[in-house]
Amino acid sequence: MSTSTSLQERAVERAVERSRARWRWRLRIVLVLLLLLGLAAGAGWLLLGSGAFAVKGVQVTGVDRLTASEVTARADIPQGEPLATLDTAAVQRRVAMLAPVRRVQVIRSWPGTVLIQVTERTASAVRARGSSWELVDRTGVPFATVERRPKRLPLISAPVDQGPAALKVALDVLEGLPVAVRDQVRQVRAADAEHVSIKLTRGRSVNWGGPERSERKSAVLTALLTRKARVYDVSAPDIPTTRR
Repeated sequence: MSTSTSLQERAVERAVERSRARWRWRLRIVLVLLLLLGLAAGAGWLLLGSGAFAVKGVQVTGVDRLTASEVTARADIPQGEPLATLDTAAVQRRVAMLAPVRRVQVIRSWPGTVLIQVTERTASAVRARGSSWELVDRTGVPFATVERRPKRLPLISAPVDQGPAALKVALDVLEGLPVAVRDQVRQVRAADAEHVSIKLTRGRSVNWGGPERSERKSAVLTALLTRKARVYDVSAPDIPTTRR
């Protein structure tokens, strides 16, 4: 009888100890959670409410045609806004609306600076706009107007009724030329997408034709330019012709 009672007592003691252990474990979990909540609240206040990590300045890099103040004005970033909540995508969209901007990246630079990295468009050609000239990038986007035509940039043109497709063909032809040939180009005109002509230095001209087989046409034209002629026809690159 005493042995049975002793076993029962030990079983009860073990059950009580297990219950206490579970209670202590749950208490630890609650304390850890309260600690984490406290830390999170403190971090949130530090980031959002204390002003320690608020926007205090904007730094702009990569500008040449634009000024840093123009980019900053378009970015429209309120001073004192928490850096953590700044909508960098919205800032990026606003800056990208500036015509000379080809690409822009907006970065949070802790503790309180916004870094705006701009890549500007590069002029591949110009096109006439009244008495002025528009600088046009590789994709055909006009991004600046100048009063004097830059001597180093060729003129591109296409009839208005042909739309941007013909202008894009003219740019593709220009960009596909070897550098040595491109440096001699004064004008590329697309009467339409299938009829492109090129004016070179010294009064020479090229009948290019359509955009197909451009690599072959470039190679043939490079070879033909070693001959003295006024007109070079590479519209059918396997049977090119020249005329004096």
